Amino acid sequence: MKNKKFGMITVLLLTFTLLIAGCGGNKSESSPSASNASASSAAASTETSPSEEPKVDGNITILYHTSKEQYDEIKAGNPNAYDAIWETIPQFEEATGGKVTVIAVPWGDQKPTLISMVNAGDQVDVAQANDQNFPVYPLKKIVQPIDQYVDLSDPMWNGAVTQTFSFGGKPYAVGTSAAPIVIYYNKTMFMNNGVKTPSEYYKEGNWNWDSFREVAKQLTADTDGDGKNDQFGFGWWDAGYPLYVGSNGKTLMSYNDDGSISTNYESENVKEAMQFAQDALLKDKFIDKDKEGDYFIGEFKNGKQAMTAEYGLAGFTVFKGDYEIDFVPVPTGPKGTQDAGPGGLSGWAIPTASKNPEGAGAFIKMLSINEMKVATESNVKNFGQEKVDLINKLAGNILFTPIGVEKYWDANGAALTGIKDGTPVGTFAANAKNLLEEGIKITLTQ
Repeated sequence: MKNKKFGMITVLLLTFTLLIAGCGGNKSESSPSASNASASSAAASTETSPSEEPKVDGNITILYHTSKEQYDEIKAGNPNAYDAIWETIPQFEEATGGKVTVIAVPWGDQKPTLISMVNAGDQVDVAQANDQNFPVYPLKKIVQPIDQYVDLSDPMWNGAVTQTFSFGGKPYAVGTSAAPIVIYYNKTMFMNNGVKTPSEYYKEGNWNWDSFREVAKQLTADTDGDGKNDQFGFGWWDAGYPLYVGSNGKTLMSYNDDGSISTNYESENVKEAMQFAQDALLKDKFIDKDKEGDYFIGEFKNGKQAMTAEYGLAGFTVFKGDYEIDFVPVPTGPKGTQDAGPGGLSGWAIPTASKNPEGAGAFIKMLSINEMKVATESNVKNFGQEKVDLINKLAGNILFTPIGVEKYWDANGAALTGIKDGTPVGTFAANAKNLLEEGIKITLTQ
């Protein structure tokens, strides 16, 4: 998946718009739990009024990517916009009698700014954790283990977030924001062509790579009779390669309890996923191999593509058209676990320069409760409880490791080039592994 796409999704996650909080305890990436409390029930069990909260020092400083002026401007254009940071600050100040200071820094400058502030000893109590600033933050001791100040046994926290932002066996961030990647499909197209829908397969317990491949091939066609396919069964960033990796029970890297980082490019899980992606492009040809980028949005909306993917419930907006759409989890791979797959995660961390880590922990909890409540109410209203419950379940089972490692994009690029060029998987998997191992070594010693 392209760097631009990762960055865009992370920003979307951190603006708290139309997101669901998946909840559940910590779990390993190889055996995700399929049973998670819904966001609404978690919020009901944890939410308390300000008067019930224990008194803490409310004087904290937050490093954030949106200023109050920017948020006011956003709200003026969209009264329904919601930013949990800015909406929680007045509540927190009233409850504690303290003062919250926000240092607004553009998204791309977050990491160098926080590192500089911590090294200078400047107070900063709350910072954002995302896919590209980890594992650098814990490696450079920019953030501290968060379980000292936040009760990780509270069911409100998404265990997948905690797992993702753990390093050396210690958790460095918590959060409730998680957006699983799911498969959206044009239900009208399936029905008109007499093809069994992904939802039907999923309800039977048979939504896997084989059934995904079968329906994708059935809906790939030459509709104008020119001898060339102009309708395709599936399309997404990088031919869906990231989806297959996550749905087959692995991530491209593993962050180990001893502080080491391992590459999984040559694992059977990942090689199977790369082979499946290559076959989809070059053998089965249910993906348009001549197009790249975000072409799939237009193709899906034009009725020329049966299935695509998107984060969480956003697809109902992104792919809205004069047809009926629905979604299912990513298809389960041969070595994967049902209802587990890739997605986007974000969290909150407490820097080592914090002068008030207890206050930071209390603020993070309060904003997370607010975020869950607003997101849940909005999504249930717009999409219905059944779809919200499914997204919640999937959100607790996301398999993801942060990608803030040197040469990650070089290694990923080598794999994608090999997939598209028809290079034997073993050849480009080894090349990608070597590149990433070199980058890991640089990252761990810089």
